[in-house]
Amino acid sequence: MLLMISAHLELMKKTSGFVPTLENIKPAIERAITFSGIECDEDDKKKLLEEIEYREKITHILGDIIYDDYELRKWYFNETVEDNYFWERYYRYLKEQGSIDDKSINLLHEKTLPDIMNCLYNPKEEFDGKRLKRGLIIGDVQSGKTATYSGLICKAADAGYKVVILLAGITESLRQQTQERIDEGIVGYTIRKVNKQIREGRVGVGKDNKQRRASSFTTCVKDFVKGSNLISTTLSEHNSLVLFVVKKNVSVLTKLHDWLKNQNMDVRTNSINHPMLLIDDEADNASVNTKKDNTDPTKTNAIIRKICNLFQTANYVGFTATPFANVFIDPDSVDSMKNADLFPEHFIYTLPTPSSYIGADKIFHKDKEYYRNLRFITDIEEPDYTSYEYKEDSKENIDELNRGTFYYRHTKEWNGILPNSLKESIYCYYLANVVRDLRGHGTKPRSMLINMSRFVKVQCVIKEHVAKIQDNFIRTIKYNFDEDSSKNVRLSLYKELEQIWNKHFDNVTDISFTDVIKKKHLLGAVYDIETDIPKMEIIVVNGSSASKLDYKSNPSLRVIAIGGLALSRGLTLEGLLVSYFYRNTATFDVLMQMGRWFGYRPHYDDLFQIWISQASATWYREVAIAATELKTDIRKMFEQHLTPKDFGIKVRDYCDELQITANNKMRTAYELLMMESYYGNICDTPYLSVKAEHNKDNWEQVKSFVAHLFEGGYKFSFANINKYEDKDVYSDIDKSRYFADVPKELVVDFLANIKSSLVNMKFNRQNLIDFICDEETKGVDKWDIVFEGGDGQSFYDIPGLEMIRCPRRQVEEHDHVIQISSRRRILGLREGKFCLTQKEIELAEKRCRDVWEKEGSNVQGRNIPLKAYFEYLPYRKPVLIIMLIEPIEPENKEVNKKAIEYIESLNGNKMIAFAVGFPGLKETGKTKKYKVNKTYYQLNMLDEPDEIEDDEE
Repeated sequence: MLLMISAHLELMKKTSGFVPTLENIKPAIERAITFSGIECDEDDKKKLLEEIEYREKITHILGDIIYDDYELRKWYFNETVEDNYFWERYYRYLKEQGSIDDKSINLLHEKTLPDIMNCLYNPKEEFDGKRLKRGLIIGDVQSGKTATYSGLICKAADAGYKVVILLAGITESLRQQTQERIDEGIVGYTIRKVNKQIREGRVGVGKDNKQRRASSFTTCVKDFVKGSNLISTTLSEHNSLVLFVVKKNVSVLTKLHDWLKNQNMDVRTNSINHPMLLIDDEADNASVNTKKDNTDPTKTNAIIRKICNLFQTANYVGFTATPFANVFIDPDSVDSMKNADLFPEHFIYTLPTPSSYIGADKIFHKDKEYYRNLRFITDIEEPDYTSYEYKEDSKENIDELNRGTFYYRHTKEWNGILPNSLKESIYCYYLANVVRDLRGHGTKPRSMLINMSRFVKVQCVIKEHVAKIQDNFIRTIKYNFDEDSSKNVRLSLYKELEQIWNKHFDNVTDISFTDVIKKKHLLGAVYDIETDIPKMEIIVVNGSSASKLDYKSNPSLRVIAIGGLALSRGLTLEGLLVSYFYRNTATFDVLMQMGRWFGYRPHYDDLFQIWISQASATWYREVAIAATELKTDIRKMFEQHLTPKDFGIKVRDYCDELQITANNKMRTAYELLMMESYYGNICDTPYLSVKAEHNKDNWEQVKSFVAHLFEGGYKFSFANINKYEDKDVYSDIDKSRYFADVPKELVVDFLANIKSSLVNMKFNRQNLIDFICDEETKGVDKWDIVFEGGDGQSFYDIPGLEMIRCPRRQVEEHDHVIQISSRRRILGLREGKFCLTQKEIELAEKRCRDVWEKEGSNVQGRNIPLKAYFEYLPYRKPVLIIMLIEPIEPENKEVNKKAIEYIESLNGNKMIAFAVGFPGLKETGKTKKYKVNKTYYQLNMLDEPDEIEDDEE
């Protein structure tokens, strides 16, 4: 059926110039079906559409690009390149040898690469001085970025670029893999090690036997190390393109820098007069400046910039699928060399995503097509890390933990009991191999990924366990199974495999279990009968083991790869069928890079499985949403002709347990909270304006408000109504008090007149007022107004409240605002219990624990969160909390000079802070949480400048 439809589509292309697109492919298939006279149901049509889309690489999401200068004159056109030596060879290589379809190759040639080339400098343009362009190209994990930057190198070389430096990750295995691809696609010649023997010869584009015009100073055997910087040659002595494929390693990069500087600098211009293109693969990893002090950037970051600054014309182009760290680089950073950081100032480009690409958004949402490929790991019981028992065991009984069941926070000495689900996943891998063999894919490579530990020693323990499982499997099939499957039905392995087939492969309709379970098929999938050795290799993949994944020597390699870091970035596992992932890595970028299962799964997208914890699946869903929103922001920037520096980027940060990237890569990130509804939430003001007069104004508003409340005769009581009696409310007991049943009009009037820093995004006064006054907002007519006490040395200086002892908080400087406490919040857990009876408190806590148990979460040792006392009590009254806070000077006075100045400017007055909580009357209000870069912060979140005296709003 597929052949007939494809043939008809090819005929349409030739006779009418038909070009398949997202819009016209469905009607074209319908016409082809009608013309062919084939009967198709909707499922058949869907499969046809998916297959044709895969073959044609029909793009659903087009790429976008934002520039620093939208009036930039284009200089690169395919038609004007005099000699297309490099691109023509690579184009032909992709057509003949590559796995990319014609449509994608043509898109690369006609659109993507010319767009990127026009972002670079014209290498033949005359100018004075030095120049450096910095840009970022965003793709998808396992989506073919290598083909894009290989093509870019080819077009750059044809246009006149002389030097190309490719930073290929931080492990030697990844560098070797990248060097291999550059040798095949650009150089045409390779030097590599095969079975401990050095071999060299023509490969890839070099098989045309034409003269080579590219020289690589690195090989698959050797990085730029051990004397490479002593080579007595120069760039000018080579008439060819000169390439360096190097690790992102300070020692390697320093040697490269020294050789470039010592052997190639023109003393007249104090620069290297050859145009250079530096491509930083996985640009978010080990390139981002992570030091807090901009005059002392991290060494890798610094040496990359030093290399760029050697050249008269230099271009830094970062490639990444996880750009989260890059957008948080400080665009205003200037180091001691007076050269900017690697912020993509000049352009950001998002590569087009083919519809056949299987990414996180297609897997981790329940309503998406590949959610069925998830398998949740439920047989690992994590200890309660907060409990006394665990803390004691981790110190005193670590040997017992090391011999026990597997858990996230195991040590490198762990050698205990692995979960049964691991064995089940391995059996799934064997069965999936059989299916692929029966589908006629016997020569295709296959792989399984096991990522459970960052410790090589533990990875070796896992390898031994997997080897035992495989040995037992092969031995049982080989010696216990009969060629007649009916005689095997009582064998325990037969029953186990049948159960696994029914549980995990019910969506496979073209191959039956009867065929799969045959002895010759099972054994043939994992064992080479002729050589009497297993087909399935079990290897530990780390930074020095790339040779074990040698697809060139063994293109049909079947492997179970066990690893950590080396499996997390760039390293490709061909034909990945099953992934067993149990890691507690909790940052967006690392999590996405660990997802080696993303990519293309032609003819086996019904077979691949991802074994993962429920928590990790939730994290991946959040990351998918964040990545999509980031690309949407970039598209909006393009539509409005905004530049990377002129427009702030925000990244969704909705999961409390998941960070966007490492803390040291987000040193210029700021939090943005956007409320859709306040039901069931409580928000506070941990940030104060640096203007002490604003605080004084708030004190006046509080004083007036309290007088009005006393005059109104509202009930006055202790906030802890279960501990203290009303008769003592005017006594010298120094605890919190509250006024009951205050009408919302008074609250709205109060909120309208106070001042609150705009950095308190959640506590946006106008949003709060709009919500309270909205006709559809119920349950906010009567309020409890709390004046919170604490453990300070001084007391409230508000008439009528002088008996309340002030809370005290340490004050710190936070850019352009004052931060109360290092926790970035002023509330604890007790505020939720204010004004509640003991019965109401217990009800909220029970409902919270019930929800945890329903979700399958651990209840033991967990504190009831503050929010629970609002979310789970729909009929409690809303609460306004007012605090007069005694300031404590910061410990580090040198870096908190503004904080010290602020305290002095208070002239002994207290700091005024607020919080507002709402009942969970309706569905709990959703808060969209984002991290934003410095530009967004400066444009949207800063307090007004000092010279503006009006209200900040």
